[in-house]
Amino acid sequence: KNCVAVGQRVGLRFTINHHNIQELDRIFDFIEAENINRVCFYHLVYSGRGEQMMDQDVTPEESRRAMDTIIRRTKDFEERGLKKEILTVDNHCDGPYMYLKALEAGDLETAAQIKKYISMNGGNRSGIAFGEVDPLGYVHPDQFTQHHTFGNVRERKFGDIWQDTTNPIMAGLKDRKPLLKGRCAKCKWLDNCNGNFRTRAEARTGDFWESDPSCYLTDEEIGLTEETK
Repeated sequence: KNCVAVGQRVGLRFTINHHNIQELDRIFDFIEAENINRVCFYHLVYSGRGEQMMDQDVTPEESRRAMDTIIRRTKDFEERGLKKEILTVDNHCDGPYMYLKALEAGDLETAAQIKKYISMNGGNRSGIAFGEVDPLGYVHPDQFTQHHTFGNVRERKFGDIWQDTTNPIMAGLKDRKPLLKGRCAKCKWLDNCNGNFRTRAEARTGDFWESDPSCYLTDEEIGLTEETK
C-alpha cells in the first residue's frame, strides 16, 4: 500500500500448485482491490525445493482450468479499462493454448496476434538466449537447471563457455529438436514451444530429452493421431 501510494509499480508472483490453485479468483480480486500493477502466475518447475513438490503439482485438467480463469479475468480487466500486466510463466504450451481458445471463441484477430507473438519468441530459450551465472561463478542453462554446469566465469570468459558445445547438454539445448522424445518430438507446436522445460522432464523421467510432463495440451491439440502416437 505504501508503494502504491507514492506511485511505485507493484508486482505479485504466484506459483500455482495443488494447495493454492483454488485461490486464483481471489488473487485477481486482491490485485484489483490493492491497485497492484502486475501479476505473474508461475507454473511449478521441479528444481531446487520445487523438486520436492512434484506430487503437489496440478493435473493437466487443473492447469487448463487455471488458464481459463486467468484468461477470463484478464479479459474482464481489459473490458473495464483496468490496465494490468498479467503474465503466465514457465510453461510454453500456454501460448498455443491461448491461441486455440481465441479460435474457439471466434476471435480471429486476437488469435492471429497470439500466433504472431509465439512464433517470434520461439519457445524455451534455455542454453540459447538466456542462462544463469550462480553466485560462485558457475554457468548453467537457466536458473532451474543448476545441476548441469558448463564452466566458471572465474576461469573462462562467459562467451567462450556459452559457445562451447563439447558438453552434450549445451550442444543439445542449442539444437534440441532432433533429441526430443515422446509427445514433444511429434508436437505440431514445437517451433512455438521448443520442448518446454527440460528440467521438469529430467526430474520426472530421469531423461533430459523426454517430454515435459507439465504440458496440458491434448493429443488432438498437438496434432497426434493414432498413426503418429
